[in-house]
Amino acid sequence: MSDSEATVKRKAKDSVFTDLFGNVENVLELYKALHPEDTDVGTKDIDIQTIKSVLVNTLYNDLGFLVKGKLVMLVEAQSVWNPNITLRMLFYLSETYRRYLNDSVQSEHSETRVTLPKPELYVVYSGDKEVPEYVSLNEDFFNGKSSVDVKVKILNKIDKTICGQYIGFCKVYNEQRKLHNNSIECIKETIRICLERGYLVGYLESHEKEVITMMDELFDEEALRKAYDKAKAKQEFESGREKEREEMIKNLRKLGISEDILQKAATQSAASAQ
Repeated sequence: MSDSEATVKRKAKDSVFTDLFGNVENVLELYKALHPEDTDVGTKDIDIQTIKSVLVNTLYNDLGFLVKGKLVMLVEAQSVWNPNITLRMLFYLSETYRRYLNDSVQSEHSETRVTLPKPELYVVYSGDKEVPEYVSLNEDFFNGKSSVDVKVKILNKIDKTICGQYIGFCKVYNEQRKLHNNSIECIKETIRICLERGYLVGYLESHEKEVITMMDELFDEEALRKAYDKAKAKQEFESGREKEREEMIKNLRKLGISEDILQKAATQSAASAQ
């Protein structure tokens, strides 16, 4: 794992997503938006099962929860489209089921069939790319010729639901970043406009300081990442030039060129790389 991988954390919009849906009331609101027919569900029926890890290079997802022990819902937030999302969802679902069997004292090795909650998989997409309503593991990776499939529904519309409001928040953030770059003004304007438009009003009013902190940390992390990438690119370039110089001197020696001329050529080559 590289230093950059160790220092880069989740993006601000993802941090807002995980913070927003770390509250069971908001998870319930999301569930009701997706299942308006279930009128008798309450917070007591929601069990948040998000896969979390303190390690960077390990499996974790944005949101996972059980409803009445019969339905497992996995939700990912994306601002940049990831063509591997169906594969990632397969990993998340597998790990969620593994944990479910452990928590419910069941085993896939038992002689009786285990009971599993029905899965529903979603991506909340806030980017500008045209995306389909559903994506499929079978279609994406196997041209529809596999008997194994994972289907994921894409949610990408701004509306009055808590999911639609979150997408609206992300769109405003992207617009303001183009105008104000990585600045406090960008953050404050994002919050102000979202409050005016009715996006996540309750959350932003009660968590304004936390949102500002999360987004400000993102700017710092991105600046560090860019500086690291620039330094790494320079180091790799210089390393490549050094190998070229060594190869050139080696070839000249094969031609019987004197050491004085070789030294002069090496000096000129090193100077041209500055």
